[in-house]
Amino acid sequence: MTTFQPPRGTRDLLPEEAMKAQFIMDTARAVFEKWGFDPLETPAFEDFALLTAKSGEAIKDEIYHFRDKSDRDLGLRFDFTVPLARVVASNPALPKPFKRYQMGTVWRYDRPGAGRYREFRQADVDIVGAPGAEADAEVVACACEVLQKIGISNFTVRINNRKILNSFLDKLGVSALDVMRSVDKLLKIGEDGVSEELKSKNVEEEKITEILKFIKITDIKKITPLIDKNGVEGLKELEDTINLIEKFGFTANADMSLVRGLEYYTGNVFEITREDGLTITGGGRYDNMIEMFGGKPTPATGISLGVDRLVNLIQLDFGKTKVNIYLANVNANEKCMEIARELREAGLRVDYDLMNRSLGKQLEYVNSKGIKFVIVVGEKEMKSGVVKLRNMETGIEKEIELRNLKRVVDIVNSG
Repeated sequence: MTTFQPPRGTRDLLPEEAMKAQFIMDTARAVFEKWGFDPLETPAFEDFALLTAKSGEAIKDEIYHFRDKSDRDLGLRFDFTVPLARVVASNPALPKPFKRYQMGTVWRYDRPGAGRYREFRQADVDIVGAPGAEADAEVVACACEVLQKIGISNFTVRINNRKILNSFLDKLGVSALDVMRSVDKLLKIGEDGVSEELKSKNVEEEKITEILKFIKITDIKKITPLIDKNGVEGLKELEDTINLIEKFGFTANADMSLVRGLEYYTGNVFEITREDGLTITGGGRYDNMIEMFGGKPTPATGISLGVDRLVNLIQLDFGKTKVNIYLANVNANEKCMEIARELREAGLRVDYDLMNRSLGKQLEYVNSKGIKFVIVVGEKEMKSGVVKLRNMETGIEKEIELRNLKRVVDIVNSG
């Protein structure tokens, strides 16, 4: 018999991990809404022309591209930013600032690796219509709060500004696009790898030396002599954003090596990374995209949390099920259904046997799932009107009258 596996770059999330993903997204949703963001949903696939129009050549090969039965040229979305720009461009009456969040699945035909998948979930927040550093700081700080709420604290916020990079590279006389694509791979291929790539693009050796020196600068005061007026503007945006993030209670650091691969970024770019350099979340300002898609000139900024990476990082254990009480069914199907209905209406998560198994087999199932509370329901219990509620962790049993199932709710909710 043929055994099928998930396609390369995808994975199944069994309940233990699926509950982690759900916890992350539930937490993100609660934080996003607390910060004033409203939900938006967009299609999983878009016109291929839209996805490739302003996303840069590098992303084209990463799009899952297909033609449907009507010969329409389509692609699976690779992020939520391009669909958002389409929505804003085609709905000019949206009140500004438009603060939206979106969570769901995106796809990239990328090389799979540790924590890197071809199908993955994102949780994004974006602010459309606000041009200042305040909006950049807000999306970064909002993402930081989500990370704290899910138990991740050992992260670093890194910020750069595309205007600074473009200014420096223009003064140096090299192609900003070619250089940034190579520098963006710094963590993967190291300085030697970046140097070799730049040499292959015919960048002169002394200029490569200057580029590698520049991306190591940590004191941003040393940057001013190396950039022009446009770069100085970017430097102020960078400094203002760092200061505002600190007012939210978080620390951010300028990092001249941070590029972010997508070409639609126009100003600040930011990443939140773990101590080992693994990127947890990233984003930036993309002030030209909405206009390029046919809308009015509209500033925009946003950040994206990588849910699947976070699933691998959080240490919380949610067990194997969310069920908190099991009804061991001993030839009492209808009574189990009746009790389950009442307990579910009271807010408990209830399961009971559907396979006509022996009581012993049912209790084995309960233990394998880690369900904490059990009620045995059989002929004896139906006649007496009394059941025993057993705590499977302590072995303690309590008799409960069927007419007073509220006691079950109180005991289970109290743990």
